[in-house]
Amino acid sequence: MAKSSWVKTQKIYCERIHQEVDLLEERIFPDNYLPDVGEPFQVRARTCSHWLDCNLTGAPCCYSGTNPGYDPFRDQGKYPEA
Repeated sequence: MAKSSWVKTQKIYCERIHQEVDLLEERIFPDNYLPDVGEPFQVRARTCSHWLDCNLTGAPCCYSGTNPGYDPFRDQGKYPEA
């Protein structure tokens, strides 16, 4: 059976809440590693450590779940395209 875990991928400053946040990915690892497949995991979800703050204020952001099409960090050029 596949295993999943949340992994911190980056620490970045969020201008919306004026704090540093951790960007997180939920990664799915297969039982048996298949070397010819490429990546040893699949990303199922992405969020940040303060997603609830933005969600409760209604700020549009893909990490808070309020707007899956808007990534405030990518639009500001704070990290490269994945």
